[in-house]
Amino acid sequence: MKFTHLIAALTLVLGFTACKKKDEAKQEPAAQTTGGSPKTAEPAKPAKAGRTIPNSSGLVVEAPAKWLDNGIGGAAGMHLDADAGMFMVRETAPEEAAKDLATFKKETEEMLFQKWISADALPDGFKTLYVMDKITMKGEEPVKDGSTFAFHVRRKIGDKVHDCYGSAATQENAAEGLDLCLKVAAK
Repeated sequence: MKFTHLIAALTLVLGFTACKKKDEAKQEPAAQTTGGSPKTAEPAKPAKAGRTIPNSSGLVVEAPAKWLDNGIGGAAGMHLDADAGMFMVRETAPEEAAKDLATFKKETEEMLFQKWISADALPDGFKTLYVMDKITMKGEEPVKDGSTFAFHVRRKIGDKVHDCYGSAATQENAAEGLDLCLKVAAK
C-alpha cells in the first residue's frame, strides 16, 4: 500500500511537469458530415457542456479559462499557470474502485500525509481534501519542500469508475480543482 501512495505522490510531481506542456492554439472541432440523406440520419445527441479534457477518452468539464489544457501527450487533465494547481483524471482499476473511503483514508495517511480538511462519501464514491508534504526533485532525488493541498475524487463517470486527483499551492485552488473533478462528465 505504501508503494501505491509513493507512486501517487510521484505521479503528482510528474503531473506538474506534464502540465507545463501547453497547446499553442485552441482548435474548434471540425464540422462533421454524415454523407447520408437527411431521412436516414439519426438525430444528434445533445453533447455534454464543457471543454474536452485533453488526453482523455471523451471526458468533458466546464472549467474556467484560467484552467489550461495539458499539452498533447501529457496526463489527461488541466493545470494553472506557475504551478499553482493541477488535476488529472484516469479510469480506476477494479481493485482500487472496490476500496471505500475508510480504506482510502488509511492508505493516504501512510505516506506524505499531514492532515484532513474534508473527507466525504458520495453515492458512487468519495471526495477528499487534505494537506500533504510537497515533494520536489533535486536532481534525481525527491525531497520534502514544504506543504501542498491535495484532493482526490473517486466516482462513476459514464459507465466506468474514475479517479480525479491533483494538488494546488493554496486551499482555494485545491477546492476549485476538487469541484472541477466533481463536474467531469462523459460526452
